[in-house]
This record gives sequence, C-alpha cells and structure tokens, in this order.
Amino acid sequence: MRKCISLFILIFMFFLSSVLVPAAENLLTNPGFETGSLGDWFNYGDCSVTVVQYAPRSGNYCAYISNRTEDWNGVAQELVDRLQTGKYYNITAWVKLEGSQPADIIMTVRRTDNGETNFDRITSSTVRPGEWVEISGVYKVEGSSLSELQLYVEGPPAGISFYVDDVSVIEVGSLENWKEEANERIERIRKRDVQIRVVDRNNNPVPYAGIDVRQLRHHFGFGSAIAINAMHIPNYTEFFKENFEWAVFENEAKWYANEPSPGNVDYSDADRLYQFCEENGIKVRGHCIFWAVDEHVPGWVRSLNTEELRRAVDNRLESAVRHWDGKFLHWDVNNEMLHGDFFARNLGEEIRVYMYKRTRELDPDVKLFVNDYNVISYSETDAYIRQIRDLLEQGAPIDGIGVQGHYDSSTIVDPVVLKSRLDRLAQFNLPIWVSEYDSTKSDVRQRADDLETLYRVAFSHPAVEGIMMWGFWAGNHWRGSDAAIVDYDWTVNEAGKRYQELMKEWRTNVSGETGRDGIFELRAFHGNYEISVSVPGQQAVVRNVDIEPGEGPVEIVINIDGEIVEPVLPGDLNGDRLIDSSDYILFRRYLIGLINDFPVENDELAADLNKDGSINSLDYIILRRYLLGLIEDLK
Repeated sequence: MRKCISLFILIFMFFLSSVLVPAAENLLTNPGFETGSLGDWFNYGDCSVTVVQYAPRSGNYCAYISNRTEDWNGVAQELVDRLQTGKYYNITAWVKLEGSQPADIIMTVRRTDNGETNFDRITSSTVRPGEWVEISGVYKVEGSSLSELQLYVEGPPAGISFYVDDVSVIEVGSLENWKEEANERIERIRKRDVQIRVVDRNNNPVPYAGIDVRQLRHHFGFGSAIAINAMHIPNYTEFFKENFEWAVFENEAKWYANEPSPGNVDYSDADRLYQFCEENGIKVRGHCIFWAVDEHVPGWVRSLNTEELRRAVDNRLESAVRHWDGKFLHWDVNNEMLHGDFFARNLGEEIRVYMYKRTRELDPDVKLFVNDYNVISYSETDAYIRQIRDLLEQGAPIDGIGVQGHYDSSTIVDPVVLKSRLDRLAQFNLPIWVSEYDSTKSDVRQRADDLETLYRVAFSHPAVEGIMMWGFWAGNHWRGSDAAIVDYDWTVNEAGKRYQELMKEWRTNVSGETGRDGIFELRAFHGNYEISVSVPGQQAVVRNVDIEPGEGPVEIVINIDGEIVEPVLPGDLNGDRLIDSSDYILFRRYLIGLINDFPVENDELAADLNKDGSINSLDYIILRRYLLGLIEDLK
C-alpha cells in the first residue's frame, strides 16, 4: 500500500511540474495565422500575402505569398520592440513551395542600426514543391540603436508562390556560461571512471604499488591537413608528429592531382604522405574521390560527353578506392554537393547515390562522408540537412557528416550558434567531423579565441568525433599567415599555444599508488594508455590498454608476475614478511641520505632503498609503506 501511495505522489508531482513549468514564449504575434487575418504580418516587397484555409501545416490557416516580382518578396513581421540586443533567439518556420521545381527558401532579418541597414540571413534550404518543410536557425541580435528588426521569409525566384505557417521566435541560450556548460559535457561524455586493480600470481591484492598512467593517444580525432610540398622541412614534419594524430591530404588524393590527363594516373605524392603517416601511427581521412564544383573537376573531364564521363567516373572509383583500400579510414565521396552539381547536372541526380553505393562495394570497411562548407560557419545548415535526408532516403550508404568550419575575418566562432547548428545536424544519429577548420584573423588573440571556442564546443558535443585543422604553418597555409597557428619562423603563436593547452587539458597523465586493497582509481579521457606498475624489488610491469566510451567504470587488472605470493606488509622494506630491525636500518639509511645527501660505501646512495642507482618516487613508496606498517603495528 505504501509503495502505491509513493508511486501516486511521484506521478502527481510529475504532472504538477509539467503544468506549472511554462512553455517557452513565442515572441511573434499570430504565429500560425489562426486569427484568420494577417494581424502584425505584412507583405515584404511587391507581392500579395493572404491568409488561406486550404493546406495549412497545422490548425485552420496559413499564409499564402503570391504575385511575387522579386526573389526577396515574402511575408514579414516587425520585432524591434520584442527582441533584445545581445540575446539569442531560435527562429523557426514551416514552408511549402508551389510549382514543379525545387527552389531556395530563406529566412532573413532586416536590421537597421544607427541608420545603417544590414540583411542577416538566419537560414536557407532548397525545398521540393508540395511538402511542408521546417527551416530553423539561431540568431543573435546585435546593434546599439536599432530602429528596424524585421523578420521575413523569402527566396524562391520571382513568380513562384509559397506558403508559410507556424513561425516561432523563442529566446534561447546565453554566452554567460557557455564554457562551463561545455566543460561539464566534456567531463561527462569524454571521460570514464577507471579502476586499476593490482594482484599477485595468487590473485591477492598488492598494496602501495606505484602506478604511472600515461595517455598515448586520444579516442577523439585531432588532426590536420598535410601537404607534400612542405614534407622536406624537418620542422614541419616534427610539429605534425608532436601535435596531431589524424591527417588528411590537402590536395594529393584529389582527382586533378592523381590523373592530370586521361589515363595518366599517379599516386606517388599521396603515397609518400601515407607512408609518413603509417610510419608514425597517424590515421588518415580520404579527401576526396570527386569534387562537385565545376572548377575543381579536371579540365579534361569537363570536356567529355555523357558516355565518356560515366566511364571516367567508374574508372576513377575503381582506381582511387581500390588503391586506398584498407588505408583510408574515411572517404569524402563527392565533395561540396551544396555548392556544385557538375556530375548530377551531366549524369543525372542518381549519380550521387551511385557514387556512394559503388564506393561501398569496392571498400566495405571505409566510412563514407558527405562534406560541405557554410553549414556551421554560415546559415546553410538547413540546406545541408535537406540534402543529407534526400541522399539517405534514396539509399546512399552515408556513415558520417563532414562540416567545414572556414571562418573569415568578419565572422567569429559563436559558441551558442555553433552548438545549435551541430544539434540540428545530430538528428541523423551519424558521426559528425569538423572536417576542415581555420579562422582568418589578423589579431592572433581573436584567432586563438576562435580556435578554443570551436574546439571546446565541438569536443563537448556528443555527435562530434573529430576535428581536422586545415593547415597549421604560415609558410604553407592556403589562407595565409592570418590563419596559421605557427608563424613563418616556426614560433608557435597564441593560437597554436591555445591549441596545445587544450591538448594538454584533454589528456590524462597521473601517478600514485594502490591502496591497501590493491586498487588505484581515476577518471580518464577516452584513449590509449600505457600503465606502469612498480613494486619494490621487482621490475616495473607495463601494460597498454584502451579506455573506450561506455557505461560504468572500466576495471583493469594487472598481475605482478614476481615473487610476491602473499600480501606485502606495509613496513616490510626488505621483503622478508617481517617488520624488524633490518627494516629499521633501511629506514634510518633513507633518513640519513635525505638529511645529508651523501653517498656511503661503494658510492651507494644512502636513500636508494631499491638500489636502482637513484633516489626517486619508488624509494618514497618504500618509505611510506614502512611508516604505514609501523602505524598498523601500534594499533
């Protein structure tokens, strides 16, 4: 009966909380046009906006925008008195296109500040006719003296009509605590509790064993683009080896580099880069089999007829995918399809799906990625979502989402906007990689801030599995010295130092000793580790282990294969399982050595209790065990 009452109370409290916690306030008036009239909505430009009852997305009404004379004509509402400068708002609308051809639909804010008008794009997406599609984006209000803040939906070519329904503007997020919130997520999703249990050959616990834990590699992918024309420079290769665990070839695996003329296939530069990576334990992403943007398609390929082009595509797949079979862990299959359509335009839309399916047939183990820009640094997130959804629905075997983060001099990395865009992309439950990152800022402090913001937000996001910097040295960076983290003279600048500080912050290196129960506990970042266990009188035992993501603590059992067959008494310094005068003599020698720091006979260090020729942490462990043993004996 008591359990039933408790359950009832819990259900009642849950119901009460759901009733009392208000839903987030939509700052628009008449957001779904359910008054049957426009209300505060108005036509933006020379077009007609009416409220209609047929085909609403929800409710009884929606807006119909027709007779449009310009592509920017649409429906708008003034928000200058309802939104606050410095705050973030999630803006969402449902749209439906008329006609027979897909077209872009865009959400924009017309912002006038101190008499100067700007047009801030919230989001855009290519929409197919006849279906309701959600478009959404996060917007930060900026300005010191705003006189206009008009939200409007626009985009299709003049003459094309469209519908709008269920528009919302809701305050979200804050810059105030973004770093603390990101760090909390990092602690929760990138680390795991670890219990190291040290036992002897009889499975008895070994107390006060020295433990040294050193992380060798990250589970998360931290990498950079690498280029053949700098590989002859020792500073370049050494910096890469010391700071990155993944590589992507900047140009050397692209079609125009591998086959500059028909049948003249050459992978020698790419092979040299791969050999360097293989020799140094560096994992490699493949970029890219095809590039959809016309100017990046080999010139000789652009001149082919349809039949010849299809044959060239098949030859490229056979050649490149087979050449890198078992070597590349990822492939960007058809790069930047949001911004180029060379192959789809000349071979039909189905060629995009074919490229993925054929790559999967040729190399079943490689992970296949889409890859594009302006999806986290600008407002094309919805367009990318639409494209990915279309490819998946058509059967393309996509394993991951590549998002390029190329920030220019006028765009900072905003943590709230970045997280929102990653959240939107995470709906596919596919791994996300920031496949290309750089920030072009002449102020190296701003460059460093951008880098830290992107890395901290991305590392804290559960869907993101890696970040690839697109170059690091000023002498070989595609965007010049203002995007580099290492200057021409090989000085690691403020941005580079910030990167190295993050890598140190996100790496677990600890030392200590097991307790009386033979257990040493820690919380460690996911990755590969070398664990060394030391006990007096024995050679250290070293184990290599992986700490993978997962639920619950990881238990690592390390067996000391020595002469210890019983638990060692804490004060038994000479290992005879007795605490007596011989242990006292060792203890006295240690103290004398510490006080006087002088050698005794045969140059043996007085404090070198384990006789390894040096006074170090192992001698401290012996002393501590002795003291604990004395205390236990007095109880």
